[in-house]
Order: sequence, then C-alpha cells, then structure tokens
Amino acid sequence: MNRCMLSLSIVGCLILGLAGVVRADSDADLRAEIARLQQRLNEVESKQSQNWLNERRAEEIKSLVQDVLADADTRASLMADGAVAGHDGKNFFLASADGSFLLKFSGQIQFRYIANFNADLGASGGGSPPNDDDHEDEGFQMRRVKLAFHGHVEAGGQWEYMVRLAASRDEDSGASYGDGDVFVEDMWVRRQLADGVHLKFGKFKLPFNREELTSSSKQQTVERSSANEAHSLQRAEQIQIQLAPMDNVRALISLSDGAASENTDIGLDSVEFAITARVDVAIQGDLAQTADFSAWSGEPMGIFVGGAVHYQAGDGFNTGNPAAALASGDYLAWTIDGSIETNGLNVFAAVMGNSLDSLAGGTGEVDQLAFVVQGGYFVVADKVEPFLRYEYLDGDDPDGSPATDDDAMLITFGVNIYFEKGHDAKFTADVVWLFDGGRDETLDHSVVDGSPDGRGLGFSENVDEGTLLLRLQFQLLF
Repeated sequence: MNRCMLSLSIVGCLILGLAGVVRADSDADLRAEIARLQQRLNEVESKQSQNWLNERRAEEIKSLVQDVLADADTRASLMADGAVAGHDGKNFFLASADGSFLLKFSGQIQFRYIANFNADLGASGGGSPPNDDDHEDEGFQMRRVKLAFHGHVEAGGQWEYMVRLAASRDEDSGASYGDGDVFVEDMWVRRQLADGVHLKFGKFKLPFNREELTSSSKQQTVERSSANEAHSLQRAEQIQIQLAPMDNVRALISLSDGAASENTDIGLDSVEFAITARVDVAIQGDLAQTADFSAWSGEPMGIFVGGAVHYQAGDGFNTGNPAAALASGDYLAWTIDGSIETNGLNVFAAVMGNSLDSLAGGTGEVDQLAFVVQGGYFVVADKVEPFLRYEYLDGDDPDGSPATDDDAMLITFGVNIYFEKGHDAKFTADVVWLFDGGRDETLDHSVVDGSPDGRGLGFSENVDEGTLLLRLQFQLLF
C-alpha cells in the first residue's frame, strides 16, 4: 500500500512538472506573438502617418506654386486688373484684360544684293575719272528695316492708330535724315464714324497708284516699277475719308498739303490745296486680295479695277518745299489699273499720266505718260512663282529743257521662292533690263520731287541704254 502510494505520488509530480513546462512554453510563444503583432501595428501606423504627411505637403506646394504664378502675372501686367500678351498668329501683342487697349508690334527686314551692269559706262559714259569698268555698282544693301506699332485705344470710342519707324538708306543722306538714321515713316489715327465710313488723318501715302499703295513687303518683284516711281505722289500730311458703301467697293478721298509734302512746316507747302480720290471695285472676289499681287491657293477668282485722280493748285509764294518743280504750277495726275487672279495666275496692268502747267520760275510745261504690265504664276503652289514685267515711260524732262529721248522701256523677269504660304519669309531674284532710254531721260527723274528716282530701284546715277540690274533679296516679316 505504501509502495503504491509512493508510485502514485511520483507519477503525479511528473505530470505536474510536464504541465508546467508546457504552460511555460505556451506563455513564451504568446508573448513573442504579441510582440510581433505590436511591431507590425507600429509599422502600419507609421506608414499611414507618413503618407498623410506627403499628401498634405504636396497640396501645400501646389497651392504655393499657384499663388506665386498668380502674383507674377499680376506684377508683369503692370495693371491692377491684369493684361493679356502673346502672339495672334501674325503679330506679338499686349492688350488690357477687357480688350479696350491693344498694342501690336510688327517689323520688316529686306536684305538685298545688287549688281549694276552699265553697258556704255566708261570713257564715253561720263565716268569721273573715265574708265572701262561696266560694273558701276555692286554690293549688299539693307533696303528696308522697319518697326511698326499699331492697335487701338478706347477713349469715348475706338481710335485705331499706327506709328511706323524706318531706318534711312545712304540714298537719303541729302534729306533731313540719312545714313541709317531712324525716322517716322508713317503715322495715322483712324476712327469709325458710321458703318462703312472711317476718318483717318496723319502722314501716310496719298491714295493714288495701286502699286505704290501695295506694301513694299508684298510686291511681286524685288522693287516697284520705274513707271510707278516716276508717277508716285508719295506721302503727305492729310485728312482722309474712307468709304465702303458695299463689300466690293472702296473709296478714298484725301485733302492734303500736296504730293511729296510730308513733314512740311506752315508756310512751306508748295500748294494752295490738294485733293486726291481713288475708287476700287471687286467685280469678282474679295477686295482683301488686292493687298498683294499673288494668286494663292484657296482664294476665289478675283477681277479688280481701280482708278484715281489728283489735283493740286500751285502756290508761287511758298517755294521752300523740296518739291521745287511744283512750287508755282498746277498739277493734275490720273491712273487706271486692273488685275486678275485665278488658279495661281495673276496679271496686273496700270496706266498713269500727269500734267504740270508750269515749272518753278514759270517756264516750261511737263506732260508724262507711263504704263506697266506684269504677271506671275505658281509653278509650285504657294511656293515657287516666276514673274515677268514690261513697262514704258514717255514724258518731258522735268527741268523744262528738251530731252534727247524722253521715253524709256524696261523688262523685268525673275522668281519668288516662299518658305511658307505668304510673304513672311521669301527670297526674290530678278533681272531688270533697260533696253531703251537712259541717263538724260524720263527714267532719271520724278516730276513730283525733281530728284532721281532710280537709285532706290538699284540704278546708279549714270543710267545708260542697255543697263542690266541683277537683284537678289531676302525678306523677313515679324
């Protein structure tokens, strides 16, 4: 019995010992598992906190950037209500937020090379000293460098304005500006009075020759024709009424100080009064097509006619104007022109004439006539455009003495290469052949201002029959 009880006691102790060992192992495992779960919870909470901070930080940075940009826009506008700036596809501009004020910038650069071959210049050509070099003039020229500012101002209505600055050339050195000096070429203000009626005043071109009124940036050849130069009325200080009674009709009527009377002081105008009127009609097409001579793809067929007349009464008392030939004479000028544009082909023709009843000093009379015909065709649509021009000038020598031969005939041929559709970037090459006329004839002078008009075209002061001009030009508009 005692031995049995001892055995039972030993077994019970063993069981209790094993149970304690198992319980101890279970507690250790549980504590370890709890520690692992706690660590994992801490990691999750840390990541959630960090993501929240990152998102909040990003939102704060975005808000700060927007505030800085808004502040920069406001400061750049220099205006309390902000402004708009950019490029409209044609010009750079600045404008008020409500559009009441607009300022546009535009410019023109023409870089040119000219080679002038005078057939008979030399020992018999009046060279000083005489020489046998028929290469009188050749070299590079900045023919035109211009910068214009235009737009509108709301001041009891919309007033449009334009101021164009230009750099003069060496040929202008005898004038009040020259040798690259910058001067105001054009300045005008315009206001709409009613539908189709505008009032315009300032210094700009008189509404006469269509070729002259077409911008130098949109000519078909390197330069305008000699016929145009001899009969151009140039610029004048004037007040002009612009009428558009119908979409296909445009009329311009100007009262001015007379032809070539820009920047004249009171008492120095060479005329008592001057009036100029021009009318353009689109028989077919849009009058906007007459802004140049080319027939672009996508344009409708265009048929256009126009005409102008100018009359001024001479003032024999005021002789200070550079147009001395007009100081004492009554001057009448007229022109008729027309053009056709269709399927890449363009043809333009104009005839013009003038009459001056007496020259300065009251001696002699002048009657001149000229016409020009030109055409071009896109052999590659909107890219490559060969052209040809013929012109004839007939008129008296403006100095009142009989001319040896008072007519001149010229042919011009060449090609335009457009780098894109339009005149913004283009290369023009042409050759001008003076096959009749010369130094002492009509080509040498313009009756309007009494000075040689050929130098701007590329001719030298010594112009002989048979002269050839090679002209290469690159143009950039911006």
